[in-house]
Amino acid sequence: MVALLTPPGRGALAVVGVAGADAAHMVNGVFTARGGRAVAGLMDGAIAFGRWGGTGGEEVVVVRHAAERLEVHCHGGLAAAAAIVASLVGRGAHEVGWREWLVDVEHDAGPVGVEAREALPRAGGPKAARILCRQLAGALDAEVTRVARLVAAGETDAARTTVERLLRASRVGLRLTRPWRVVVAGNVNAGKSSLVNALAGHARTLVSPLPGTTRDLVETRIVLDGWEVDLIDTAGLRERPAGTVEAEGIARAVATVATADLVLRVVPATEEQVPPTVGPRELLVLSKADLAPPVRDAANGPIRTSAATGAGIDELARRIVAAVVPEEASVPDLLAGAVPFTPRQVEVVRGLVASGAG
Repeated sequence: MVALLTPPGRGALAVVGVAGADAAHMVNGVFTARGGRAVAGLMDGAIAFGRWGGTGGEEVVVVRHAAERLEVHCHGGLAAAAAIVASLVGRGAHEVGWREWLVDVEHDAGPVGVEAREALPRAGGPKAARILCRQLAGALDAEVTRVARLVAAGETDAARTTVERLLRASRVGLRLTRPWRVVVAGNVNAGKSSLVNALAGHARTLVSPLPGTTRDLVETRIVLDGWEVDLIDTAGLRERPAGTVEAEGIARAVATVATADLVLRVVPATEEQVPPTVGPRELLVLSKADLAPPVRDAANGPIRTSAATGAGIDELARRIVAAVVPEEASVPDLLAGAVPFTPRQVEVVRGLVASGAG
């Protein structure tokens, strides 16, 4: 069997797996190691550098795990790996997908392991990757087994407590490959674009003293405290838009707010009247604090920020994370414990207690 073991697409390195009774001899027929030593004669665990396909061929590294299982490491991208797979198929190998390889060759990937490997290349930030790695290492499988044993032993209260924790954790698990959407909204010239640039650390959106500069949605993907976040800068709100283009931008801003995980309501700190409260999925952010008289911040009050001086930006980032991922503080061992991360897994967890209820 031969399989591409790395995600297809751009990358520095691609890995092709070869397995079967004649794997070493098959690779030996296409690969010429520097020094001329045959792959079939190498010790298990040995690494050989050379060319694939003879003089002028692709430079590769061959790793011999055993006589019946090898890996070919080549340049990333599509062409090099495809050529290696094609050359082996031409010599009689059977091409399989990476899922089949995990089950038939490595014998260590159940459904959760396959799902974790599929999700890892799309993990939204280091904390999402950490959670997925824990599930790949068996955390979720072990917890499901433990709950099943509790149910079988009649310890339903303990089983329900564990299931409740898993379901709370699943809200984060189901978003590990999709960034949290944070919409920055407010009236024209409120300082929204400057705030986005300050959070992103670079000039992502155009900033101008003229009202109505931002006409469309501008998305900026960043990582805050280990979590991937899409910041969405929107058109400034006002009752009388300056033309149909700005009116359409405002309509899109309103629609985007409705689907956001969190909305940052931006109001200049220089305004005389500041909204006393905002909605349940919103944070009130006072911008341009450097132009307003200093005020002592309340612990849970509006966040005073200045894109010009950087004041309040770190606190705003902390509050954003606390708002979109409250489970990091409320769910025990979220980063190190069991976390369901697919709808299939959530249904399995729900059924653990239901199956033992009767």
